[in-house]
Amino acid sequence: MSAFYDEFSNAIILRAHGNSGFKLTAFGEEVADRLEEAEVAFDVTVIALQCTGRNRRKLRLLGYAEDAADSSLVVLCSVFYGEPGNTLTKTEAEVAFASARAFIEQSEDGYLIDALEISSAEAEHARYFQDLLSRENRNSLNRVEKFKFILATDGVMSERLRSISSDELCGRPASYSIWDLRRFEDLTASESGQDEFEVDLTKWLPDGLPCLVGSESDSRAKSYLAVLPGQLLADVYAEYGSQLLESNVRTFLSARGKVNRGIQGTLSQQPDMFLAYNNGLTTTATGVELVDGPGGPRIRSLQNWQIVNGGQTTASLAHFMRGPAGRKVDDVYVAMKLVTVEPDTASEMVASISRFANSQNAVSEADLFSNSPFHIRLEQISRRVMAPAKEGELYQTKWFYERARGQWENQRNAGTPAEVKRFEAEYPKKQRLTKTDWAKYAFSWSQRPYDVSRGAQSNFMAYAKVASELWEKDPDQIGDAYFRVGVGKAIMFNDLRESVLDSEWYETGYLANIVTYAMSRFAYELSVRFPGQKYDFESVWRRQGLSEVSRDALTEVAHRMQLVLTSVDRPQANVTQWAKQPAAWESAKKCGVEVPASVAQDLLGEAEERSRLGDAKRERQIDSGLEALSRVLKVSQATWEAVLTEGTRSAVLSPTDAALVQLMLKKSLPTDRQALRLARILERCSQEGIIPDDSY
Repeated sequence: MSAFYDEFSNAIILRAHGNSGFKLTAFGEEVADRLEEAEVAFDVTVIALQCTGRNRRKLRLLGYAEDAADSSLVVLCSVFYGEPGNTLTKTEAEVAFASARAFIEQSEDGYLIDALEISSAEAEHARYFQDLLSRENRNSLNRVEKFKFILATDGVMSERLRSISSDELCGRPASYSIWDLRRFEDLTASESGQDEFEVDLTKWLPDGLPCLVGSESDSRAKSYLAVLPGQLLADVYAEYGSQLLESNVRTFLSARGKVNRGIQGTLSQQPDMFLAYNNGLTTTATGVELVDGPGGPRIRSLQNWQIVNGGQTTASLAHFMRGPAGRKVDDVYVAMKLVTVEPDTASEMVASISRFANSQNAVSEADLFSNSPFHIRLEQISRRVMAPAKEGELYQTKWFYERARGQWENQRNAGTPAEVKRFEAEYPKKQRLTKTDWAKYAFSWSQRPYDVSRGAQSNFMAYAKVASELWEKDPDQIGDAYFRVGVGKAIMFNDLRESVLDSEWYETGYLANIVTYAMSRFAYELSVRFPGQKYDFESVWRRQGLSEVSRDALTEVAHRMQLVLTSVDRPQANVTQWAKQPAAWESAKKCGVEVPASVAQDLLGEAEERSRLGDAKRERQIDSGLEALSRVLKVSQATWEAVLTEGTRSAVLSPTDAALVQLMLKKSLPTDRQALRLARILERCSQEGIIPDDSY
């Protein structure tokens, strides 16, 4: 536990960058990231709010998130000690929850709006929560139907503190959960990388859910078929909410709105036809408890149950049940396919099942972007490309691109203490790049700060479409140079963030919004003042830092952005919500910004830019050939024999293809061009079912 605390505390210190006044917010940001990795809360707005409420009561909360997938408002509260060895008592937990509850309650009834200084962040958010919870807002897609309070602490929960009972707040159900140091440590050690939970179906069906057991020939993915009563599905979703939805499906629902008119019509007018009309659910679980019952096997409980297709059905059913009193779904049934997945491979298996289950629906390949070739390419490059040593340092490091959740932690912890030390020296934690980080840096420079301000997950899904189009247009442009430029943007963002924290004009609040807007505004100003020239991110890569000229210019732009975002003339009171609007970016572009002419030293002319792009593409083509060569040389002779025999028989191979495969059977060394063609042959044979995916 002490080792984990040291790591957890160090992550907070790195975020705070020596600014003691920012330490609580840094704690909130670290917690928000970990809750997102656990798929508990997405796009959390971290802002430390505290004030005196009715009867001089102290009110505090640390952040919030709107979960449109299950119409809930997540409220983050905290007990932050800032030192090791503390135990969270029941009294402390109850006080923290009550303090956050009271902030919401006194916002909703208008007390805080009248009592607080109108320009304060607390008053701004009190107005926001009042609007969000107003009865006039009850019929909108953004209405709040329930509260989920999460208490985060860097202490360890007392043995006497087991749970806090659910209740009501502002006429809505409210639930409470606690994330202490031990629970965060368990999350890090979890094979699936997610918060573990169990759905006990006997709570609603005492004898369990009748099912058919499918083929068990592949132990990695046993299958079951069942028919769920509509009331059961609605009740389970009411209790577990969007935790049941696989992350891509949750984001899909949140982005597009969850109320399907067709489903609502069937539920109200022809409930007995729902099973016939609806496509049903595809779900996964890491464990299934079966019992023998009357008529065959029954499912008693499910570990980490995830809906990977059918989220629209589930959310619409739950929405229907929240309608006028007296609504029933006694005649509604939903078909379900359930697939078990191993905890250690759950992330990849669920992603694959989700991709194929959604292939006939509106969830696009970009929505299921986590395992795309784009990500795989960046991951491969990051393990190979060494970053130049920083000034004054004698060794080189690498930037670790984390394609799948928890990769950095898992690889770091896999070795001996000496190997752990070497890993941290090669891949410093400050140089860990998650895929959502990559999207944040890319869109900050691409002048889409409003998307970045919407939160990591929402921004990532918007970026996924752009990146997918980039890959489809020309995969060869995603090479070492592309990676170096991307890391240059990461360095710019993080250097600017540190500079803002060090600035005299910065107090607290809206740091993430200020930084992304500043980076976008700087990019926009350069395009206006220096048309045809591009910022030299390769130089940033070589220095592993910004030039003093660029850093000072960006910091001044950041000050201007703070004034724009917090201007009293802004049309939306809540700054974090205002920053999410394209209109805020339009305002930012119109404000006056001073960028010194000396910044030109960090720019590239058109001719040099074209030359670099050409060099990068040739470099990528060489790398692609080498990668393909390395890949095909590892393929077994048995696999090549299957490719030749079955590929020829089923006409998958052309005569030229067959001749190339015969070269491999003779153990000849192919050229880079031949290796690329052989790699495509292997992929084609895999798609046709001639060879398994893991054979090449």
